Amino acid sequence: MRPLPAAVYRENSLGPAAGQAIVNGLVIFLAVCTILYFGSEILIPIALAILLAILLAPVVTGLQRLRLPKVLAVIMTVMMAGFIVAVVAGLVASTLTNLAADLPAYQTSLREKAQNLKDMATGSGTLERAAGVLENLRKELEQPEPPVAAGPAPVQPVPVQVMENPGPFGSLVGMVGLLVHPLTQLGIVVLMLTFILIYREDLRNRLIRLAGTGDIHRTTTAIDEAGQRLSRLFATQMLINSLTGAFIGTALFVIGVPGALLWGILTAILRFVPYVGTLLASVFPIIIAAAVGDGWTLALLTLAVVVVTETMVGHVLEPLFFGKSTGLSPVAVVAAAAFWTAIWGPIGLVLSTPITIVLLVVGRHIEALQFLEVLLGSRPVLTPDHAFYQRMLANDPVEAAEHAEKYDEQGELDKYLTEVVVPGLLLADADRKRKVLSPEREVAVVTSFSELLEELWPEREDRTDAPSPVVLVAAHGALNFAAALSVSALLRLKKVPHRLLPPDAIQPGKFPEALAEGARIACLCYLTAPSAAKYAYLEKRIAARLPDAKIIGLAWKDTEGARSMINPEHALAMLPAVPDGSAADNVQKGAELSVATS
Repeated sequence: MRPLPAAVYRENSLGPAAGQAIVNGLVIFLAVCTILYFGSEILIPIALAILLAILLAPVVTGLQRLRLPKVLAVIMTVMMAGFIVAVVAGLVASTLTNLAADLPAYQTSLREKAQNLKDMATGSGTLERAAGVLENLRKELEQPEPPVAAGPAPVQPVPVQVMENPGPFGSLVGMVGLLVHPLTQLGIVVLMLTFILIYREDLRNRLIRLAGTGDIHRTTTAIDEAGQRLSRLFATQMLINSLTGAFIGTALFVIGVPGALLWGILTAILRFVPYVGTLLASVFPIIIAAAVGDGWTLALLTLAVVVVTETMVGHVLEPLFFGKSTGLSPVAVVAAAAFWTAIWGPIGLVLSTPITIVLLVVGRHIEALQFLEVLLGSRPVLTPDHAFYQRMLANDPVEAAEHAEKYDEQGELDKYLTEVVVPGLLLADADRKRKVLSPEREVAVVTSFSELLEELWPEREDRTDAPSPVVLVAAHGALNFAAALSVSALLRLKKVPHRLLPPDAIQPGKFPEALAEGARIACLCYLTAPSAAKYAYLEKRIAARLPDAKIIGLAWKDTEGARSMINPEHALAMLPAVPDGSAADNVQKGAELSVATS
């Protein structure tokens, strides 16, 4: 998966300017939250109209291709959508009315089952009744004796409340008062939806003009991507929800649950609500099944239908159809649902995912808002080498090993070493040169890398301390020993027998004569190429210890003004997977060929 652009990884200094920027960002965030909260009466209809326009725009376009005028196509589309909503609402109301008429018949059954559950939860019903008798007796004993009055008790006045007759139209007025607000909101949504569909090209051009005509390509790409993502999301979600609701409704009808049509429609609608929609839709049919059935069989069958269906849809159909089309991380989806629910209530929960997708697309194409993609997106926010270095700093080789195993499964572990590990070690070397990586942390990074290699090769057949004509010697410094570890790992992949000398082998009096005995090639390993004088000094010391060995200098990165070294990747690329001749001959052949072609 492609990581975020390199601009995301710019180094920032936590100085006064950065602190002021954080404060300004927090103030802006609080101001936006305040506007969203107090302006919900206006903003919610606008958001609904925009999202519905994105969903219905393909229908309008299809009607226009049939030579219908735009206004007529928009009116037909809106009327068709309204007709579908009205039909569904009528079916729901009819089924709900019939079900409500039958509810009194289920009341006794529900009470008996509730009492049975209560008895099962609290123990024996006899013990509970005995406890109740004792509690009543205790209250009687503690109740004080009423005082004996000397004369007749005063007569308490009876309170009188004057009720105003609302008249024959009172209930109608109250009902209209309750419906005024939702009908007004619905009218605003329909009106705005109609005008957005009619003038959507003009609105798009105005949005591009507001964003600036200096980069029309980027703005157009952002608008198109947001529209395509949301349209695909809505269409796919509606299809899956409709199929799920139809299946559940049919299954409940077959097993004999009343109101199966209502529960199917309710499932299809509530599945638009993330996380809790399925739970809400399943509660009512299970309760009705428990009320209708003689025992618990029908309720358990209903629960099984819901669980099996949601498991198949959630783990098979939705991943298959959605894939990574939204581009949102799971954590961002949950956080967005909580945020928009707190701001706009249940409507915010339904709109949370579409709104978050829009914010993600905006952050992807507008550099100033790129932090939105970092916070909300599912793409990796660290390049593999940055992630490797961070895991080594955190002393977490296990997670790094999981990443390496993905390369190993594809037979590209050598790429992991050369494209992830070595660049990550170079990041550590850059921090060391900037004096931000202490010697203790440098050693900790190399130790974690060594443990990572142990995770990758827990049982090594080619132990590096076995006799071999090739030895690897690390230059001074912990990171140079990590470079030698990387060379050793590549040699293991090439099935080349070798020995890696301890990190203190070049210290005075520490050279392991026994391990280096019989060596024909000594590879002096660096992470970055040293100066000619430093290399000559170490080469002279090693030559004195290994007079019969050929010394080859290996460095993963050349530096300006440094001695010309051989890149281990270039040298080892010349070796076959299984050496033709001796290990020493193959290493020397590869090194010499690398020098000749460089």
